[in-house]
Amino acid sequence: MTSVWLLESPIPVIEGESLFYNVTWLGASAVSSPNATVYFNGTDVTSAAMPSGSHSVSGNVMTLKALSVLAAYAGGELVVVPQATVDGNTELRKFMLSVLKASDKQ
Repeated sequence: MTSVWLLESPIPVIEGESLFYNVTWLGASAVSSPNATVYFNGTDVTSAAMPSGSHSVSGNVMTLKALSVLAAYAGGELVVVPQATVDGNTELRKFMLSVLKASDKQ
């Protein structure tokens, strides 16, 4: 069984960043219909966190549209759930971002 959490989690990020993430669907021969949902404290914030652009796929690598790390998320965690059709199956994974304030000592 493949873990739903991507190996890199949690990933520290700083409020104000705008970041792109890639998801490699290991062993997949066909990946299509890329999508993602972003949660903050269990609430769907996708429209604010990923306001523009589009997700894309090249081979078995999915590139998520830019993720905006808003100041409102500082001190909390974002859970990003990439989704795609992988070899005919709808598959989802998760990764977590720990959002730091720019003024944090860490």
